[in-house]
Amino acid sequence: MAYKVTVDRKKCNGCEECLEVCTGGMFRMDRGKAVPSEDVECMGCETCMGVCDPKAITITASGVTLSPTFMNLMSVLDEDEEETLKSNRA
Repeated sequence: MAYKVTVDRKKCNGCEECLEVCTGGMFRMDRGKAVPSEDVECMGCETCMGVCDPKAITITASGVTLSPTFMNLMSVLDEDEEETLKSNRA
């Protein structure tokens, strides 16, 4: 796993925003609070952190080096997303 996700259960308000924005399915709900799924790998996009108003989510690098192929793929996906956003605005 390239990134470790933690959720501070005391801060989490159970809004489920992180579940909605995470394209990797990193989160699940447990007793009204978001928790990271252990069988899913976080890609480190930090989108969940951006939507978490109470700042309950922390993402830290685990020290695993991502391959150049993976990094290249992520940059292509970022470019595609930017093009889609530009097209939607027009």
